[in-house]
Amino acid sequence: MREVATEYPFGIRTLKYWRNTDRGPASFVAGRRVLYRRAEIERFLAEQEAETSKGGAA
Repeated sequence: MREVATEYPFGIRTLKYWRNTDRGPASFVAGRRVLYRRAEIERFLAEQEAETSKGGAA
């Protein structure tokens, strides 16, 4: 989780909140660690961009 929070624009507390409320990028547990696949994070960001983009229309 820490690695995701440092590489992407969301904090650890946000990731924990999303996981507990079944939102955000898909995650899974391996041992005692919560892991996120890079493809899932990128998919989530692209989905958010598509849903919230404004402007740029010709």
